[in-house]
Amino acid sequence: MTQLIAFPDRANTVVPERLSAARIALQLSRADVARHLGVTSTTIGYYETGQRRPDMATLIKLSELLRQPVGHYLSPVREVRKGYRFFRSVGPKSNKLNMALDVRSDWLVEFVATLEQRGWRLPAINVPDLHIDAEEDGYSPAQIEFAATSVRRHWGLGDGPINSMVALLESNGIVVGRFSLPSSKIDAFSFRVNGRPYIVLGSDKSSAVRSRFDAAHELGHLILHRSVSPEEMESAQVRRRVEAEANQFAGAFLLPRSSMLREFYSTRAPHLRGLKQRWLVSMQAIAYRALALGAIDESQFIAFRVQLTKRKELSREPLDDVIPIERPGLLYNAWKKLVETKRLPALDATETLGFSIDVLNDYLGREIQRQPPQASQILGDI
Repeated sequence: MTQLIAFPDRANTVVPERLSAARIALQLSRADVARHLGVTSTTIGYYETGQRRPDMATLIKLSELLRQPVGHYLSPVREVRKGYRFFRSVGPKSNKLNMALDVRSDWLVEFVATLEQRGWRLPAINVPDLHIDAEEDGYSPAQIEFAATSVRRHWGLGDGPINSMVALLESNGIVVGRFSLPSSKIDAFSFRVNGRPYIVLGSDKSSAVRSRFDAAHELGHLILHRSVSPEEMESAQVRRRVEAEANQFAGAFLLPRSSMLREFYSTRAPHLRGLKQRWLVSMQAIAYRALALGAIDESQFIAFRVQLTKRKELSREPLDDVIPIERPGLLYNAWKKLVETKRLPALDATETLGFSIDVLNDYLGREIQRQPPQASQILGDI
């Protein structure tokens, strides 16, 4: 009697949560995936709930569509416990995008955890908890001014320009990433994981100074809004308030009161361009800060905006194409060091780290060149 050989079910190693997360990250529906594979939405639902497992041929098709390597779907999911994510836009039209960014931020946390497991140590967290009690209707301008000044003093900064916001954040234990954010409604967002703060900036921001302001804005959330609950953020009024407070913090942090009152004395374009070049802050943010400090009145601010409009400089200011975008370096330097010390292989990042090259490029802030396989890898020993 012929004995049948029982092969192990290799597909049982597929992790259903990985399939659904990768789909959500691309803002695809189950129906979108089903059409690509030539199956029903119900079948995709079975894959994502674990009621059925895709065979390897199907998994390869899913991998190509969802833009993650096959190994990604075979690796267990790390549990990520994040605090509230300060997305700029909330509501039915934005929730799909926010869910996609939520998945991407989970992957970022996983990537950081992998680097740590291979021997990298994150910088110590040095973000002060100021214990400022807000009033019922939020923080006062004086409280926000105090918070911004306090953080500067805590980090040993004077009242001069900040050379690099990204480097400053990273040196104080904040993980900074840049994602491609497919919406003009979201410029950046922030969150905490086990007390570790993360800030994600848009990788396609056309203006370096606006991206720096985004970074300072998210720092404002981390400093001012640690106790704001998800339930409170369901209120549009609360969201508007915390966004306004984060903007006020960013202006006060990037443009200290004493320096602005000393240096701002004209809304003429040459003077504002000079201030922008010196402080690496947009002309509009500088003028708005001057208005908040009482250095100019409302009519002067409106006149300044009218002049910008006439010169067609509201969306694209002078020097925007000159000042370089700040790139995160913390994760790239960690990855590079681990490769140099042989704790991570250089050529198979997708299999070792479990993420596509495109995702890794986002997280590292640099381009990782995909290496073609060697002939020996393809043919093996003959």
